[in-house]
Amino acid sequence: MKYNSARKKYNNIYMRSLTLMFLFFIFSVMILNIIVPNKKFSSQENRNLKSKPKLSADNLLYNKFTSKYEKYIADQFILRNFWINVKSRSEIISGKKENNDVYLGKNKYLIAKFKKPGKEAFDEKVKAINDFSTENKKVNKYIMLVPNKIKVLEDKLPEFAPAENQLEYINKFYSGLDKSIKTINVFDALNKNKNKYIYYKTDHHWTTQGAYYAYLEFCKSSGLTLKDANYYNIKKVSNEFYGTLYSKAGVTNVDSDTINVYLPKKHEDLLVNYVEEKKKSSSLYNSSSLNTKDKYSTFLGGNHPLIKISTMIDSSKKLLVIKDSYANCFIPFLTSHFSDIVVVDLRYYSDNINTLIKDYNITDVLMLYNTNTFFEDESILNISNYE
Repeated sequence: MKYNSARKKYNNIYMRSLTLMFLFFIFSVMILNIIVPNKKFSSQENRNLKSKPKLSADNLLYNKFTSKYEKYIADQFILRNFWINVKSRSEIISGKKENNDVYLGKNKYLIAKFKKPGKEAFDEKVKAINDFSTENKKVNKYIMLVPNKIKVLEDKLPEFAPAENQLEYINKFYSGLDKSIKTINVFDALNKNKNKYIYYKTDHHWTTQGAYYAYLEFCKSSGLTLKDANYYNIKKVSNEFYGTLYSKAGVTNVDSDTINVYLPKKHEDLLVNYVEEKKKSSSLYNSSSLNTKDKYSTFLGGNHPLIKISTMIDSSKKLLVIKDSYANCFIPFLTSHFSDIVVVDLRYYSDNINTLIKDYNITDVLMLYNTNTFFEDESILNISNYE
């Protein structure tokens, strides 16, 4: 009896200790989440983290506040990268072929999932771009939604992996746009060259070769005289690139990627003005990025609110590129066609686009996004005076 009584007492102490430790852990996490400053950028995922949403009538009316706040909490959770890595390792060990919305594909390809857009958000984006078109009738307008690996390289997906048909949503979006906007189909060109190195294995971006095939399609749609591959020297600048999907999936047994740049054999003079940073350069490339984890930011030095590129060529055509990071390795192909190229990333740029078009005497506008980012991010709504 004494033995059972002692054992019961020990068990009670043990359970109370565990409970106190658990409560202390939860309380500590809550306090740390409050006092630790928010982070703006995740180098592991190469993206901006969500900031605390403002409590407004619009957010409450359309039930946006709760959704935004949940994303904010998920992004700013204390030791977030540590918990992501713990989850990743445990799930890979268990044999799962998907982790953190990344498929562990064949031939060591890492493939980001595509999330089906909601109807309301889908329709809002169609309307925003159509409003922009109405507001800017005199400029030539083009849109290029680039399919991701999950569609073009769907043969690399694990067996029985569920995947929404990304191309179906691209075509549906195109069909809802004003007829004055020229839609550019790059799926066929990418699909035709799917066995070439057109997407990085460990990153969500396309390679420079993939961007070149899209450039050819843009030339066809816009009437530009394209530059064939012989116009360029293709230079390998890194073979040690591990991208965003490598970090997100938490894998280790994959090969590094190679980054190539296409340099015109005949030197092209240009001036790159990073307007808000008040910095200028004579190159489209930032070689110092090759010494960092985010080697893709070699192209244009990464993402910036506003860049103005003066190319010194004799042309009356001036281009505005409204884009995400997929455009960063695409834009160098355009410098032989436009006297000025103005580059805007609406995730960071808050001024009026119509004013920008007038101030820079823009003749052509290209909207270039990868499909995953386009349907997940709301910043394209800022393209017009749309409310």
